[in-house]
Amino acid sequence: MSEQANKGYNTTMNLITTLSQLPLVRVNREEFLRNTFKKSEHLERILTEGPQAVFTSDSLRKKANEIIQASTNSTSIASFVAGLPSNIAVAIAAGGADLTQYFGFALNLAQQLAYLFGEDELFSGGHSDVNEQTKGRIVAYLGVMLGAGGAASLLVATSKKAAEVMGKKVAARALTKTAWYPLLKKVAAWIGVKITKQSVGKAVTKAVPVIGGFFSAGITYFTFKPMGNRLADVFKKNMDGEFDIEMVVKEELKSEEEPITVDEADFVISGDEEESQDSAEQE
Repeated sequence: MSEQANKGYNTTMNLITTLSQLPLVRVNREEFLRNTFKKSEHLERILTEGPQAVFTSDSLRKKANEIIQASTNSTSIASFVAGLPSNIAVAIAAGGADLTQYFGFALNLAQQLAYLFGEDELFSGGHSDVNEQTKGRIVAYLGVMLGAGGAASLLVATSKKAAEVMGKKVAARALTKTAWYPLLKKVAAWIGVKITKQSVGKAVTKAVPVIGGFFSAGITYFTFKPMGNRLADVFKKNMDGEFDIEMVVKEELKSEEEPITVDEADFVISGDEEESQDSAEQE
């Protein structure tokens, strides 16, 4: 991995650590589902098995549009306020804060969409407790939202559906011992490089007051919605079985003493990720 890629990877992991410590970023799965489906006669089943056990993927995708729009509106308003500083020193500092806020909203939305399509709670521990599986899921979510190549495959690999296929024992193994860890590093590095570029642009928009606020809010509105659509499309495809997962652990790796890994040749994902990204941008 190049120096730039290493810096990008570290930037992403530092961002994840920062975001995980912000209470407002976290979405409680049960509270979200109770609020979203409070009128449903199948609420208890939704809470225990997930909305995908009750509703069709098409109806969940329509519900996702409502969630994405509401989150986009909230993010744009917050971005306008954060885009007001006119002092260049303040602008640079605020640019970083605004970017953290932006990705905080993105991760908040990602959790809502994940729970809508049947994923488990993302943050199960305290604010300082973020395990490797959680980090992997966050990288996958942000990667899909930003359009990173391979991110959809990573999302499928770290999904609840994949865990059911592999079995809990395999799923609990460290990400560094799985075949998709190199992909995780690649996606995380790509996100980090993109974040660095965005932080410069955010600082520039804040150099002119009010105009910077409108510009910042405008960029946020027209970028945030496609991000949500990309993620919702991939979740729907995964629910519909468009990503074909066949995961077989090699015989020589099944002993208790040896770390369990999954050979890349045994991890097959079919489906065109670009399709998902293109359809999101057209909406």
